[in-house]
Amino acid sequence: MSKEALSVAALAVQRPIPSSLAWDERFVLGEESMDLMHREFVRCVDALLSSDTGALDAALAAFERHVRSHFAEEEETMRVSRYDSARCHVEEHAAVLESLREVKIAFGQGRADVVRAFAIALADWFPGHTRVMDQGLATWLARQRWGGAPVLISKLGLRAGAPIQGYA
Repeated sequence: MSKEALSVAALAVQRPIPSSLAWDERFVLGEESMDLMHREFVRCVDALLSSDTGALDAALAAFERHVRSHFAEEEETMRVSRYDSARCHVEEHAAVLESLREVKIAFGQGRADVVRAFAIALADWFPGHTRVMDQGLATWLARQRWGGAPVLISKLGLRAGAPIQGYA
């Protein structure tokens, strides 16, 4: 594993392991296809966090299927819409996929702890990625489609293309 992946894994193992990751309305972007993919992403990461060791292989395989499809769909959307900030967004996706590759190798060597650490890192990464990268893409798509940012009405109140509050 890369030094960066090892340091993330080591840090995550030292902290208490969360038992789950739950959907939060602050993840809603107002772009239906992205919101549906993000709900599934949260379910997959939750499975990595909460599955017993015997079920981790299936949970990791399900995460891989989902994330490859999820990232490919977002990246195609960026390409077709000529999204200006695609490069950085795609680089984040590539980093997650490289970490996944390394995690699968470690898991194949009996390192279930690395899968758990990866899940913790994903749970930490996802809110910020959604708030910055995905919100930017959703706003871009709305501006392309309607000429303005989406207005979201939720249990959390009215938001007009605003960053997700409460996530640093």
